[in-house]
Amino acid sequence: MNIKLLLSFIVTSFLCTNVTAQWTNLTSGTMAALQSVFFTDSLTGYIVGNGGVIYKTVNAGSSWSPQVSGTPNDLFEVHFPAPDTGYAVGYLGSIVKTVNGGATWNQVVSGTTNQFNAVFFNDVNTGWAVGGLGSSSIDMILKTTNGGLSWTAQTNAQYQQLSGVHFPSTNIGYAVGNTGTILKTTDGINWSPQTSGTVSLLRSVYFVNDTLGWTVGESGTIKKTTNGGSTWTTQSSGTFQTLFSVKFLDANNGYIAGGGGKILNTTDGGLTWTTQNSNATGNLYFLYFTDFNTGYVVGISGVIRKTIITTGLQEVRDNVFNFSPNPVQNFLNISLNTKLKRTTIRITDTEGRMVYSEVGNFVNKTIDVSAISSGIYILEISTDDFKQSSPILIQH
Repeated sequence: MNIKLLLSFIVTSFLCTNVTAQWTNLTSGTMAALQSVFFTDSLTGYIVGNGGVIYKTVNAGSSWSPQVSGTPNDLFEVHFPAPDTGYAVGYLGSIVKTVNGGATWNQVVSGTTNQFNAVFFNDVNTGWAVGGLGSSSIDMILKTTNGGLSWTAQTNAQYQQLSGVHFPSTNIGYAVGNTGTILKTTDGINWSPQTSGTVSLLRSVYFVNDTLGWTVGESGTIKKTTNGGSTWTTQSSGTFQTLFSVKFLDANNGYIAGGGGKILNTTDGGLTWTTQNSNATGNLYFLYFTDFNTGYVVGISGVIRKTIITTGLQEVRDNVFNFSPNPVQNFLNISLNTKLKRTTIRITDTEGRMVYSEVGNFVNKTIDVSAISSGIYILEISTDDFKQSSPILIQH
């Protein structure tokens, strides 16, 4: 059973739980500022950043390998419309593309030296890159329909640089930028300005469908629309830090990353936002979630953090067993129903490799996990006629 199914099982089956999000450190292998992260599946992901760095993981972030981007220019966003095909954009009009999962990256001619801040592709051929040089430059939107072989400029009269772009569907898209600029297209070609109600620089935009979305930016700005941008309402972030990235998992559950290691979470569509401990103090630039429970954030000085929703059990679940604490640092305590006889306890990593196994007639069992590396593991308890699994987070 995969980790996503296990986590879903936990949420629905526990009698009494305490659900928390823990952000743990991953080692990127670089001190460059990391600007963007994207995963093509639960294990395979990419990070890009200053100096043209690109790194890839094939084990959910446990390790990262450098890739040759072919450019020394800062890269500000990466997007994969297909498992093997991806684009990264950045400084001086840089666009690089891979068609083999990052084994090689080739430069794409954009036709401009203006800076690209964000990129979004609907499929391997059709995508948009947005940017600009500063508050005095014209806004810039370039579109390709042939996988980057050629690009067509799409402009409007706002004349502001753009920092973020997102398409919730094929032709409906939104772009945001300087002085509260919000643009919308309904045909993928023509862009119209919307009234944001703010003059703050907007850094990121995300929609869960064609009409429901959020944008965030400087001075803790959060704006929400429920009608496709006809109106935008202000939400209180509780911070004056710049907010760099926003992602929503559904209409209620969302995350924001920002300056000073700030991570905000809402479970009510942004009516209230709570601060989570990112274990970081520098700017966090980009969020990405591989599923409802697993997310990544990257930032300055090569910082990568990962979260997975974990549950500390306080009640007996289905009268079988309980365990604590979760996350666990050194000792995992397990209590089993006394009716259970010969029992097997196993701990495996998310790829199925066993790190602990013991068989016995247990009632209470304490396991020393101090020698096991930090990360997500699966705790499995089974008898001849019963088997149940649960994820645990080991965090030293």
